[in-house]
Amino acid sequence: MNFNDIQPINDAERLVLLRKRLNLSQFQFAKELGISSSYLGQVERGTLVCHPNLRDKINQYLKREIEIYGKDFTGNL
Repeated sequence: MNFNDIQPINDAERLVLLRKRLNLSQFQFAKELGISSSYLGQVERGTLVCHPNLRDKINQYLKREIEIYGKDFTGNL
């Protein structure tokens, strides 16, 4: 195993990596998604599961960002 082999093991890790790649704080990302930063924090910590509605909000946000900025922020998440 090497560093490049490490992949997110769950949605919580994937969400944290995505948010950091977007260079947003929990507060900023939660605001963009229309959810509370408390809820986002709980999902990132794995206290709550990533609900399908949250996945939809994230996908809609990414779609808007790609349309506006013309690049894909997700990489190999």
